[in-house]
Amino acid sequence: MPFNSVIEAKRRLVVTTGTGILTGEEGLACCRQLKERRDFDPTFNQLLDLTDATRFDATPSQLQVIAAQPLFSHASRRAIVAKNPTIFGLARMFESYRSLSGFGEQVMVFSELDPAVQWIDSAASDENLSA
Repeated sequence: MPFNSVIEAKRRLVVTTGTGILTGEEGLACCRQLKERRDFDPTFNQLLDLTDATRFDATPSQLQVIAAQPLFSHASRRAIVAKNPTIFGLARMFESYRSLSGFGEQVMVFSELDPAVQWIDSAASDENLSA
C-alpha cells in the first residue's frame, strides 16, 4: 500500500509515510484505516512524510473531502513533509482546506523532515510543561 501508518504511543505520534504514486482514494482509505485502529488516539500528533512520493493524483474536490475527515483533535499538530514541488503545493492546498474546515488542529507543510520533527516535538514539550 502506498500509505503506511505507524503509531508511536509513547511519543503520542502517528507517523504516516506515502511512497510512489498516490491517489485521492488511497488518501481516504488511509484515513479510514487509521480511524479503525484500536491503538489510534485522535489526540496524537501526526507526521505525514511524503518525501518518497513521486506523484499525488488527487483532484481539488478529493483534497477537500480528505481535509473534511474529522480524524485528529483540535489540540493535535499535523506536519506534512513534501519535497516534490507539485506535492508540496497540494499539501498547502490541504492545509488551507483543513483550516477552513473548522476542526482546529494545526497543520503545517515543510519541505524538509528535520524542521517538521522539531515542530511536532515542540508540541510534546509544550504539553509536558502544561501538565
